[in-house]
Amino acid sequence: MAENNSNQTFTPISKTYDIIIFGASGFTGKYVVREALKFLNTPNSPLKSLALAGRSPSRLSVALKWASGPNPPPKIPLLTADTSDPSSLIRLAAQAKIILNCVGPFRLYGEPVVSACVESGCDYLDICGEPEFMERMEASYHEKAVEKGSLVISACGFDSVPAEIGLLFHSRHWAGPSAPNRVEAYLSLDSDKKLVGNFGTYESAVLGVANSNKLVELRRSRPKRARPAIPGPAPPKGSIIEHQKQLDLWGLKLPSADSIVVRRTLATLTENPHGLPGVNESVENVKKREAFWSSVKPAHFGVKLGKKSLFGLFPVIMLGIFLGLLSQFSLGRWLLLKFPSFFSLGTFRKEGPSEDEVARKKKPDTEVITRVMGPEIGYLTTPIILVQCALVVLNDHDNLPKGGVFTPGIVFGPTDLEKRLQENGISFDFISKKALST
Repeated sequence: MAENNSNQTFTPISKTYDIIIFGASGFTGKYVVREALKFLNTPNSPLKSLALAGRSPSRLSVALKWASGPNPPPKIPLLTADTSDPSSLIRLAAQAKIILNCVGPFRLYGEPVVSACVESGCDYLDICGEPEFMERMEASYHEKAVEKGSLVISACGFDSVPAEIGLLFHSRHWAGPSAPNRVEAYLSLDSDKKLVGNFGTYESAVLGVANSNKLVELRRSRPKRARPAIPGPAPPKGSIIEHQKQLDLWGLKLPSADSIVVRRTLATLTENPHGLPGVNESVENVKKREAFWSSVKPAHFGVKLGKKSLFGLFPVIMLGIFLGLLSQFSLGRWLLLKFPSFFSLGTFRKEGPSEDEVARKKKPDTEVITRVMGPEIGYLTTPIILVQCALVVLNDHDNLPKGGVFTPGIVFGPTDLEKRLQENGISFDFISKKALST
């Protein structure tokens, strides 16, 4: 992916709203609204105007009332738009500096929104965790997004900002000539109550497995990306299940979107060693950006689900088996989507979690452990991340690329996003560093 030209001056078109939240009445959308209201017209916040959009104004009104509680809802415009009506999306994008898209599965509903934003020169952020959609948007819209000045960034939620910013945070703890070969992330979901996911996330997983061949075909049709220079040999595949004694966790290897997004970020960094120049970037920011990326040390990255007991992995293993067996034919997909609670052993259900459920909380010679920690991933952490990403885009627009389809890490790495997340309940901590016996 070619580096943007930083010698041109780009003046954004005047827009009516700083942010429009599309799909604001959905499971995740209403939590994004609640998070965004915290920063609307508050001191030092760049968010001065906000609108909500979706198919049903009455549902948007209910969502706004819920998100505002116990305070009365503010007077915020409620706009009608539908992914099946491209003209409504064009009207929406023409009014917004940024659209936050919360309407999934993105494989089914995401492209019309991306297309409208690119055509209108509107910036676009979403909470997608679907690799095939993200890579297809890059292949189809990157060049036009650069031309139109539309910044398109997917995976601005739990997928995949904690992994991306967490890896960059981790990288800074490898001092001097030392460099990591492999970084493994263990996803530990701790709660005193049963974890429940919404149907949209489950549906995305079913459709992702069913269409995995399309991702393979897409990658074969595109030029190969640059590979980062990582010291040492590629790590062995290892076992699917392992016991991590130091963390006291049983780990299950996941086919995670996080590792794919991280690889795309590192590929873009390899092609652009100093990062991506901003559209009207200051000299000070150029120095800051180049210094930041020169300190980043690429590594192989993988994700494992961590549980305190081996039995705790059983529901995920069973869901994986069901997805693998049934998603490949239409009747199997119908069964999976008709009875999500049964096939996921209660982890996903059509009505989604209740508010109460959401509210819970060479041989290597060196090992570094860091930790990223935050609240419930789907409805608390994801809205925090999405809104903070949007605030960075509003506040720091001149220092960001003019446009293009990118991953969060390559855009937000040198910004103050990590600091903003720290200030809003998502912590990045250094745990330990030690020498390993050879």
